[in-house]
Amino acid sequence: MSAAELNPVFARLDARYDHENDKINDYMARNMRGEDPDPAEFLKSFQKRLVTQQATEAYLKLYEKGKKTVMNEAK
Repeated sequence: MSAAELNPVFARLDARYDHENDKINDYMARNMRGEDPDPAEFLKSFQKRLVTQQATEAYLKLYEKGKKTVMNEAK
């Protein structure tokens, strides 16, 4: 089982990150086809992806800290 299957919060963050990444990839594909997509759309998706990545990293640190605390108390 992956971490996303075990933890619904992580699954939600992972899905949000993937969604924003798909939007960025779509923007780039449209740009490569010669279309003129809105640069603000790219920046917004990039910022959302960055914030989601930071939230995921912070959540994982808290999750790991909890496990370390339990393991240290069990000694």
